[in-house]
Amino acid sequence: MRHWFGNSLRGVCMGLADVIPGVSGGTVALILGIYPRLINAVGSVGAGMLGRLRLRPFRTLLKEGLRDPARLREAPEGTEAGHILLMGFVLAGIVPAILAGAQVLPPLLSSHPEQMRGLFLGLVLASVAIPARQIGRRSPSRWILACVAALLTAWFAGLPEPSTRHAQGWVTLEFAAPLADETRLTPGNLTLEAPARDGRPAMEFGLLRSRVAPAGATSLEVEVVARMAGAAGNVPSASIREAVAPVEIAGVSQPASLTGGRDPSLAYVFVGGALAVSAMVLPGVSGSFVLLLLGLYHFVMHSLALTLRGDLAGALVVATMLAAMAFGLLTFTRMLKALFARWREATLAVLVGLMVGSLRKLWPFVEQGVDGGEIMTLPAVGDSGTVTVLVMFVVGMGAVVVLGRVGRRVGSEVDG
Repeated sequence: MRHWFGNSLRGVCMGLADVIPGVSGGTVALILGIYPRLINAVGSVGAGMLGRLRLRPFRTLLKEGLRDPARLREAPEGTEAGHILLMGFVLAGIVPAILAGAQVLPPLLSSHPEQMRGLFLGLVLASVAIPARQIGRRSPSRWILACVAALLTAWFAGLPEPSTRHAQGWVTLEFAAPLADETRLTPGNLTLEAPARDGRPAMEFGLLRSRVAPAGATSLEVEVVARMAGAAGNVPSASIREAVAPVEIAGVSQPASLTGGRDPSLAYVFVGGALAVSAMVLPGVSGSFVLLLLGLYHFVMHSLALTLRGDLAGALVVATMLAAMAFGLLTFTRMLKALFARWREATLAVLVGLMVGSLRKLWPFVEQGVDGGEIMTLPAVGDSGTVTVLVMFVVGMGAVVVLGRVGRRVGSEVDG
């Protein structure tokens, strides 16, 4: 049994990664040595495999394989049974990890964005070597494929998150003391919050565009936008009461309601879920980031939080997302399985490019552009924040070594 439980641990790591924009569960699966087997297993799901679950001899084989994986090698249908057990235990780890990660990781990403990005940058950069080592013949065509994939992924990762369907309005920031120096406030360094009310989770807001507060200023009127698409961002006046900024904020005044927030349609949620899970399967391409670009990430996380509180509207959104993910997963993995079977090394070269290009999204030192996109900057030499980012970067690279060893030692299963 412990052989199979190792796959649940792998699923936990994959689920946590899938919550984070910029990090792919496929990358973690690759690090843990489970990626090719998992693609093969999911790509093999069909009516025939599901139909055999109704047969008693097949269910008996599953029980025997659960106790002794070696038994699957002796049975004609052992490959399919091994696929089902593998997917079941990985899924058993992914689901609770996503539920827990949705509560823990987004606040960490908001409070320590540079340090968390440094951690994930080290993790993904070190893991690039895994598919690169599996390319037997490094011909010019392989390098071209990798470079094209890297450039396209870097361009995709640099796209700004849209602000349509997000509530907007004006607030006035009251500084604790007149500013000693000119201060630049950006969508990245200023977070405002409307605390939880009426059983609803707290709502975060940021600047719609960067503003400069002049030296000596005691207050500043700014236009803000909800971090989440949807009607939940349409908060009444005096709802926003807290702010985290590079200067001390004594108070926040919100004279009018925020308006303009609209819930995405369920059809749009379905399309977004299918696209996101297709990206999630690929190492280096983050399904969460796809949801961000579609304006769905915060809305889905909010709906998940509401579902855990028993809200039916949130549960409907989550159910739609799950259906979309099942559809996208079964469709895309079949294509990926065929690519590995026919053009294995070319596919690996593309995966290397995807992972290299995704580093653009994970660069820790960024500023917000006027269009809402991120502009990469150089770190400040000698700054304490830079040192902590470097430490987390090294931790991320070390985690790849540790996870790689864990993937080779635990959770071994039959590879059909």
